[in-house]
Amino acid sequence: MFRNIGLSRITAVSIAAIALGLSACNRETAEAAPPAGAKAAEAEKAPTIPDFTLGDQAGASHELYKMTDAKAIVLTMQGVGCPIVQKMTPDLKAVQAAYEAKGVKFVMLNSNNQDTVPMIAAEATSFDIKMPILKDEGQKVAEPLGVVRTAEVMVIDPKSWKIVYHGPLNDRLTYGKERAAANNNFVPDVLDKMLAGQQVAYVHQQTDGCIIDFPNRVRG
Repeated sequence: MFRNIGLSRITAVSIAAIALGLSACNRETAEAAPPAGAKAAEAEKAPTIPDFTLGDQAGASHELYKMTDAKAIVLTMQGVGCPIVQKMTPDLKAVQAAYEAKGVKFVMLNSNNQDTVPMIAAEATSFDIKMPILKDEGQKVAEPLGVVRTAEVMVIDPKSWKIVYHGPLNDRLTYGKERAAANNNFVPDVLDKMLAGQQVAYVHQQTDGCIIDFPNRVRG
């Protein structure tokens, strides 16, 4: 009776079962893997952000190293008309509402050469942004930090002026895709650790956003 089944058929069924098991394992590994582009502190040393003094959309001046009363500083790259920044703004405002009262300062930085202060002010009004948007004239702040796109967020520790996180606010928005809610809230997670006095390992990961043109940047 078993002669009609054949060894080759049994082997084929076994191989198929093993393949399905490996496929499921690979899916679990991929889901557990860190976000693409993430680099731990061992792979890249946390950079120090130099002091700067810049004006905002209302004409007020802000010096970074005078923000010593902050528990943390969240600096977000802004660009006039960038759809990803516009769509992430409600999320950023929600984080601001949750953490500003806890001593976290929020500022935005515009390093687009084509964006003027009046344009930035109009964008802030349109999207009801209640945080300073600093104009980075000459790209003197963003260029040395290796910024590439708008929507990049940096979390700064005012005790050391180290950038402890550099990447997206969360994973709700990617190119051409938008979730109803984020699966990972990167910046709030970092802020929670900092406010709890925990050690934060530096992470730098890729951010989806609008390319910022740095005409003086040396390209490899």
